[in-house]
Amino acid sequence: MRRWKIANGILSRNTIEQIDHGYMLKIYKKPPFPYTRPLSWSQLSLFKYSKVQWYRSYVLGEKELPSKEMLFGSYVDKKIQDDPMFLPEVPRCAIQQYKLAVNYNGIDLLGFPDQLDLDNPELRDDKTGKKKWDQKRADETGQLTMYLFMIYLILKIPPESFRCFIDWMPTCLKNDEVALIEPFELKIIETKRTMEDIVNFAKEIIETRKAMIEYYNKQ
Repeated sequence: MRRWKIANGILSRNTIEQIDHGYMLKIYKKPPFPYTRPLSWSQLSLFKYSKVQWYRSYVLGEKELPSKEMLFGSYVDKKIQDDPMFLPEVPRCAIQQYKLAVNYNGIDLLGFPDQLDLDNPELRDDKTGKKKWDQKRADETGQLTMYLFMIYLILKIPPESFRCFIDWMPTCLKNDEVALIEPFELKIIETKRTMEDIVNFAKEIIETRKAMIEYYNKQ
């Protein structure tokens, strides 16, 4: 067993610097790769945004405090689900927060669309925030593509059958708190997805999981 000189109960800086890499490897046990955790849009998008933050959150289990915008968005989402009188201007579909769970190529996928209608195929995602949603951003978001890919795997409904929308409610800061702008605004943006889009997304899932494993192995 190694013994270190301690002065006043504290390891000195020089003593700490003497700890070699091999010894550190013995006392540090890296958590396992999160194979058992379903792959969600949140995980996919975080990995693209910051591999370091993804590793800390999904491997090390370090949870960052949600921002005020995130907390407000969650509040509005739940209020829309639970209270039909809350923001009646916001379209509601027959099914809200529908659980999509499916395995693709050995990878468990999980998603919860805000608004879904399967009889008259329609998919809607409620958004709050200051960052502008426009046609380009709606066309490029992978969140809707992922939901449509999972729906196709489960129900075999092609993405071309769906009308897809982003329902954006702009926010602002009011007395240092996040609030919907006044008067209330709702921007509805229709977007489309094709079979080609979800095939490409399927490839992206495989490539991203491979990149996650490679990054994990380097840590």
